[in-house]
Amino acid sequence: MIEKAEDFDRILGEQLQKLDIDMIDFYLLHGLDKTGWTKVRDFGVLKWAEAQMAKGRIGRLGFSFHDEYSVFKEIVDSYDNWVLSQVQYNYMDENEQAGRKGVEYAAGKGLAVVVMEPLRGGKLAKDPPPEPVARVLKEAKRRMRGVEWAFNWLWNQPEISVTLSGMSTMEQVVENLRIASRFSGPGTLKADDLEVIEKIKEAYKSLSPIPCTACRYCVPCPNKVEIPRVFQIYNDAVMYDDMRGGKFMYNGPFGIPQDQRADQCTECEECLEKCPQKIEIPEWLKKAHEALYSDVPMGPPGPPPPKKEE
Repeated sequence: MIEKAEDFDRILGEQLQKLDIDMIDFYLLHGLDKTGWTKVRDFGVLKWAEAQMAKGRIGRLGFSFHDEYSVFKEIVDSYDNWVLSQVQYNYMDENEQAGRKGVEYAAGKGLAVVVMEPLRGGKLAKDPPPEPVARVLKEAKRRMRGVEWAFNWLWNQPEISVTLSGMSTMEQVVENLRIASRFSGPGTLKADDLEVIEKIKEAYKSLSPIPCTACRYCVPCPNKVEIPRVFQIYNDAVMYDDMRGGKFMYNGPFGIPQDQRADQCTECEECLEKCPQKIEIPEWLKKAHEALYSDVPMGPPGPPPPKKEE
């Protein structure tokens, strides 16, 4: 939405008006990645934010983030007065985006760490869970449901300040409060508990149909197919039984550009000799595209509509 430096004032003014307040306590530069950060930085967003804080329109400044660790570190190091960073983080995505390294780096710099997607969009809270995961939970000494293991894995880390859970019903609010009240905080998980979480991770991974390790040896593809990303979206959709979410990640506004999708594969087979996992890449690209492609505009995934009463 930012095309020039003057847009900062306009957008903040609209936000304050819609919220019907004079000051926003914690103001985030939202969804920063390399491209977005470079743009707002070069427009002077930090100097602008300092001026808004001096005027009392903003209390404290933070940012939310979606990119690689190196970009995250660059943003953290660019400004001495960040108070919080908001990152996507859960036990299945421990090394994705900012990841564990980013969490530790931000906390080491004195920033509060706010976690989004602690349940991976609700996928780690499914009840009942997939059969391999259910077996692990049944064998664990500590009786907890999947949602409890996911939250406590985060709360156990002293660097984590807040977890944000997308609650859509009052029942979920009450449940999350119950889980947090029961036990939460650093040191609440023991060594055998952490072993359970590792087993849960492996159980989920066992459901992944394509043994892709995202080594990226197969790219660049001569036809520009973003092979590792296609495989990740397809694997996640199958692993978490969420094909609707997979279709959104493939076709939606933040999905894969049309000229990089799986149907652009010409079966030249250049990728086959480069793949250390010996994956039949062209065949899996066909399967992935057939499962994921939609010519209907995709909205973000969410809960299914309520059933009509009989």
